[in-house]
Amino acid sequence: MNCGKENEDQAAFCVGCGTRFPDSAVAETAQSPAPAQAGPTMAFTAEMGAGAHKHMFTDVYLRDSAGTLLMVARRSSLLHENFTIVDPSEKAIGYLEHKEHLGHSSLMAQDESHNPMGSFQVSNVRKMVLGREMPPSCWLEDAGGNKTGTLVFTSGLLGFSAVRLDGSKIFDASLSGGGGFRQTMSAMEHRSYAINLVDPGFSPTWLLTVIAAIDHISFT
Repeated sequence: MNCGKENEDQAAFCVGCGTRFPDSAVAETAQSPAPAQAGPTMAFTAEMGAGAHKHMFTDVYLRDSAGTLLMVARRSSLLHENFTIVDPSEKAIGYLEHKEHLGHSSLMAQDESHNPMGSFQVSNVRKMVLGREMPPSCWLEDAGGNKTGTLVFTSGLLGFSAVRLDGSKIFDASLSGGGGFRQTMSAMEHRSYAINLVDPGFSPTWLLTVIAAIDHISFT
């Protein structure tokens, strides 16, 4: 671990700083060349759910591919777009702070001591193409305010990918609730996202930040 935070033995990422732990599978990958068409590194699901207000979807739940709860972004108040990130035991491990700027909004990710880790930025300028409003421009910045990646919407508002400035993919996300009309409608209502994480250096905390920003400040 890098930050001294205690984690479960089976944890793949540190819940404190987001660093991925080395394991035998990673070591073997480092020693041998990756296949030309390598699949996603890890799979996650993110879904809106109820929090303090039982009848309103205010919080974002992040789970691994087995359905195990990793962390939750709990919205602090209906009056503000701020969140406290908690682990499965409800211990605070980070914070998301919403700010409005001239021309854009941001959701700043902070660690448990409120030190900035970076932010997700959303443009307030909306473009119209053939009479249709297009998704807003979204990008990632590090703690120093340097742009590190962008978000590309791939299926209207139903899917998107995060891409670094060098063109390498970070992750793909899409609304997913299983087959059938009813499942699809449920996925849209709960904003259930299937996420394929390609870049192992991108922590679950950052995935949670992006989903929270998409659902709470991108299209409001």
